[in-house]
Amino acid sequence: MVTLPLRSVTMGWWRRRGSCVYRDRERAYAAAIKGRESMRLLVAFGMSCLAIPAHAQQPPTLPPSIQVVGVGTVSTKPDQAILVYWVAGEGKTADAASADLAAKQKAITAGLAGLLGADLQLTSGEVSVMETRSPKCDGPGNYNNRPRLSDGDCALTGFIATLQGTARTRVVEKAGTAAGLAARLGARDARISGFQLSDPAAAQRRATAAAIANARSQAEAMAAGAGVRLGELLSLSDQSGRNEVIVTGAASRMVAPPPPPAPVEIAITPRPLETQARVYAQFAIGR
Repeated sequence: MVTLPLRSVTMGWWRRRGSCVYRDRERAYAAAIKGRESMRLLVAFGMSCLAIPAHAQQPPTLPPSIQVVGVGTVSTKPDQAILVYWVAGEGKTADAASADLAAKQKAITAGLAGLLGADLQLTSGEVSVMETRSPKCDGPGNYNNRPRLSDGDCALTGFIATLQGTARTRVVEKAGTAAGLAARLGARDARISGFQLSDPAAAQRRATAAAIANARSQAEAMAAGAGVRLGELLSLSDQSGRNEVIVTGAASRMVAPPPPPAPVEIAITPRPLETQARVYAQFAIGR
């Protein structure tokens, strides 16, 4: 039996163990390098896959074009006039004030119908009946119009009934005369509130046609100045931003009674109503 020194045995074992550890470390390092390269290839491949759809989704280049905004305005003589008036009835009682109001309203509507004809359209509303008191009831100390008992300075003195009426007529030239007649028959603050068109859509169509013609004229001038030929119309949109409001209400057509005494004539000449349209147009440039 051969006995080796303990030192020799121990050093040999450490050498073998060290070489094994070294080889293990080399293998782990090589595997890490290989895994890192694989990850880089995978990321690069993913980026290329993502880049392809983004490139494919880019919009095609639009052909050269001329873009203009055309404006068209037309003037139309109004064929409707609107008259507004207020009526008030007074009395010691609510019934007496209401009866006074009804009598004045009946006289006004009959007079307007006789002047303006059977095509007159009358509407009425905002009827109110209010109590009346002495002015002393509103003296110092009555802040915020606080309610008071109906005695002393605040004793009830009567009632006032009011009504607002509207008349719409095609006899535009007699609208001023109608306002004077309504005032003579008992109306308060009779006035012409405005003029309208019976067919505003027709005026709007003419304004739109004028706006399109204006847009084409501008585009032709721009094409001529640029030395190119104007091509076909690519797109056209309305830029007017109109909000059509239709107001409806109960209307009564009065049968003309015998004409009242001739009213004072007030001649009027309403100015034409302007209707405007704006369009956005895009024309191709011819080749």
